[in-house]
Amino acid sequence: MERILQQKLIERDAIEKNFSELFETASALQENGEFQQELPDPLTDMRKELASRERNIADLVATLKLKNKDSERLNDEIITLNIENNLLQERYEKVRQERDDIVARWLKKAQLEADTMNETLD
Repeated sequence: MERILQQKLIERDAIEKNFSELFETASALQENGEFQQELPDPLTDMRKELASRERNIADLVATLKLKNKDSERLNDEIITLNIENNLLQERYEKVRQERDDIVARWLKKAQLEADTMNETLD
């Protein structure tokens, strides 16, 4: 994007150079009285085009800054969500382990009760 911006600035400088040459030529012709009729002013048109292109460049730079901010915000969001995911995964593993322990204790108790009932029946 910087390369494009640099190219646009080089183009702008070239256009400004052409404007200054046109302006000098037009001034010299007016002084010599060679302007017989009113011609469309290419200098004004070129200045309008230059201003339009400068606005376009400014808009593109602003858009680029906004996209960079959005990208940074999204990266921060991803990092935050990864941290939250890791914490939840740890909590899940802890709760799963607790459940497994409880189920094992319950099965052990149920087996003990069954063994006790079998012994009393014998």
